[in-house]
Amino acid sequence: MAGSHPLDGVVWNALTTRQREFSEGDDRARRFLVDVAPFAALRDYSPTSVVSLLPLASRAQPVALFTPEPVPPLKQLDVLLAKPVHQMIATRVAPPLHQRAVERLDDSSVADMIALVELSQPGPFAARTNRLGDYFGIRTGGQLVAMTGERMKIDGFTEISAVCTHPEHRGHGYAHDLVSVVAQAVLDRGEQPFLHVFGDNLPAITLYERLGFAIRRTMQVTILAAKS
Repeated sequence: MAGSHPLDGVVWNALTTRQREFSEGDDRARRFLVDVAPFAALRDYSPTSVVSLLPLASRAQPVALFTPEPVPPLKQLDVLLAKPVHQMIATRVAPPLHQRAVERLDDSSVADMIALVELSQPGPFAARTNRLGDYFGIRTGGQLVAMTGERMKIDGFTEISAVCTHPEHRGHGYAHDLVSVVAQAVLDRGEQPFLHVFGDNLPAITLYERLGFAIRRTMQVTILAAKS
């Protein structure tokens, strides 16, 4: 659903414009393809839109909605999670703390990326999530120990996502430097970088504020699945 600001309805706007090729659904409900991301959106909460969402939100592959306000109860759909999340945005970004080798990650690195995500749990990351944008990583001894990349994109804005560091390699400023590199590339394209972070993730919020991000608004993330 769209709002007064393009980022209020970021999922719907991404799925119906710049990232439509990665989506499925119709003009009432759409989701990213299962092997790309779990995010979905409704044009509105009408019964016909909810019916359109049902085949996209199976028990095995639930969907996640980002909305400005809490999602109302929807017939035929169970709420698996409902939690506030901060949407942060930057107009400038702090430079990297260190000069270090940063690698552009392509399809040949997907197995390494998924392994790192499983260890660090930054959020959803599927077999083709990396196709949504540019991803960069840092390796130590050949092992991928940190990465960051781009996810949802709408006109004028690109989301920073998959900010993660191997648990045994934290404390070196890897996340700061990778977010700096990715966000600066977004700014250099004339777009604004934004990201989503749970309100109780204080270390991450502190990191992003130090980099130059500020909370634009608090959104709601709601995970839904069709009733059994």
